[in-house]
Amino acid sequence: MGAHMRPQPTMKLYVLFVVSFSWAFHEIPSPKYQHRDPLTSEPLLCDQCPPGTAVLTHCTASSPTACSPCPARSFSEHWHWGDSCQFCTAVCKERQLVRRECNSTHDQLCECVPGHHLLVEFCVKHTACQPGYGVIAPGTPDSDTVCEACPRGHFSSRLSASEPCVPHRNCSELGWKMLRQGTPTQDTLCENKSKGSVLECSHHQTLCHADISLCEEAIFQPLASLRLSTVPLERLLESLPGKRVDGKNLEGLKKACSPQHQILHLLRLWRRQNRDQDKLYGIIHGVSQCERKVSKCASLKDLTLGDLLAVMDSLPGTKVPVEDIRAMVSSCRSPQYLLQLLHLWKNLNRDMDLAKGLAQSPRRLRLQGAPQPLIRSIKKINRIISTSSIHKMYEKMFHNIIHDGSCFKTKPHNE
Repeated sequence: MGAHMRPQPTMKLYVLFVVSFSWAFHEIPSPKYQHRDPLTSEPLLCDQCPPGTAVLTHCTASSPTACSPCPARSFSEHWHWGDSCQFCTAVCKERQLVRRECNSTHDQLCECVPGHHLLVEFCVKHTACQPGYGVIAPGTPDSDTVCEACPRGHFSSRLSASEPCVPHRNCSELGWKMLRQGTPTQDTLCENKSKGSVLECSHHQTLCHADISLCEEAIFQPLASLRLSTVPLERLLESLPGKRVDGKNLEGLKKACSPQHQILHLLRLWRRQNRDQDKLYGIIHGVSQCERKVSKCASLKDLTLGDLLAVMDSLPGTKVPVEDIRAMVSSCRSPQYLLQLLHLWKNLNRDMDLAKGLAQSPRRLRLQGAPQPLIRSIKKINRIISTSSIHKMYEKMFHNIIHDGSCFKTKPHNE
């Protein structure tokens, strides 16, 4: 080879660059592309440049293709013969986050935030399975939730994008008597054979029970959800003032209920156990007084199924299924309808503030032309619950339970 054909030092670096890429790609022959020699105009088969690079100079009859690395914030994902790299995506779209930063061989990769999936070009919320259906495949950033009707012996009681159907409670295994067979939307309802107390931990309760208390639910459910969820049930049982709940009931709750429901039902049992305790009068009977007022306002006669459906439509959040409202109507007297319906709704919307939910109802009922006594009743119930200060006493008491387990060994509670 003559001196005029000898490769220059710079060209050697380009050749070495190409050779190093060949080694990196396990000596796989590079793809070719056609290019005419600029001097002879003869067609040549040139090597393409590997991912992460772009063509610096095309091959000639005497030299191979020279490739150069992609500049910052640019990339090339495949072998190609272009003389430039692609610019990296600057920002992700709405409801997306960066899964992988841009590099020389890949663009920035964005994916939908948790709870959403990509549909066409937009991130939309995962579908929540309806009551009676459970999740068999949770949603991912690329796919929606997959729901399936609950099989025989299983149920799902609320809208959820994460919860599968769960088996019905087995009353006989717990030593309890079955009051109501489970359905696709309700758990089995059990009753203690010896004491007659009802064990109900599911979200639905279509049988008619006189001890339903919206005041109790407004106080106990937020505490059970937020403040007491990390406190062991045994510690809570020991710390509660007054008469202690029977340990057998505690074991039954632990077997049959979720952790959140265990606390809720323990607090209900504790309150019933201490109804006659004078030293707990303020904290126990404050709820009782609220109950009496709410029950009086909720006792409306001649409410129809249409009225109840209108109430449910006026409330925010998850709706009580129509079949559960029908079942409630079939087992309750008319003056109990409203209280039972609000109880069912609250059980489906445990994280929702009861007073705020009820505050929206009157205006929507008025637009639907609902009876005035019904609208006034809901306004009064909301006023009673909103103005009651008893929840502050409970919050203070349970705050002490969490932060000072010995506080009830002294006055005024446990003497």
